[in-house]
Amino acid sequence: MANLREQQLQFANHLRNPELFPAPEGVDERRLQVYRDLFFNNMVQLLASTFPVVRSILDDVKWRGLVRDFYTLHRCETPLFPWIAGEFVDYLFNERDNSSDFPFLQELAHYEWSEIALRHEADCAVEIARVGDKPVLSPLCWMLSYHYPVHRIGKDFLPQQASDLPTCLLMYRNQEDDVKFVESNPATFRLLQLLMDDELRSVEAVADKLACEMQQADQQALLLMTKNTLAQLEALGVLLK
Repeated sequence: MANLREQQLQFANHLRNPELFPAPEGVDERRLQVYRDLFFNNMVQLLASTFPVVRSILDDVKWRGLVRDFYTLHRCETPLFPWIAGEFVDYLFNERDNSSDFPFLQELAHYEWSEIALRHEADCAVEIARVGDKPVLSPLCWMLSYHYPVHRIGKDFLPQQASDLPTCLLMYRNQEDDVKFVESNPATFRLLQLLMDDELRSVEAVADKLACEMQQADQQALLLMTKNTLAQLEALGVLLK
């Protein structure tokens, strides 16, 4: 049995990196090539379907080279095909170091992966704890902040420098299970953070805290703006009443 396991590991290592690991003895080369092509091309297609924008901005050589490096160097810990894309994002952030990559590559991949991950996120059937009379941020809404405007990137827009202000996006799954996003701003993000503060038990308390942080003298105007913003987010399903 130990010998069988050694053969399996040798075969797997060869498929991942045939240049470094020799093939098991006695296996026909033509059959090995079929397996090498099959496994790698499946990975190419799987990642291309999850990261369509990343795929569209890279030519065939760069795309296959990127996938080859991930396939060869990263040790996936998940046995589930839908989550391999998450491993790819982890590889980009924590393992890959290639100066020829687009500077926004990591964030763009994370943005595209977030849509898939949120689509597969389990429904939250548990009762949501409420504090005071404030609305609650939906557990199916993710607050995403990037240095690059990832939602606008494509073949015709490839920024080379980070923006002066962060790109704030609210990605959420609505009642029809459609994943949507709305572009936001740091002030609204801070509003949502304060909304989750259990010590602030009312919308008025949240608005007062926000006015203090923003050094806004007209607290009534900010309260009205806060209520309008919350109403808009409730209509989208970002907030739960």
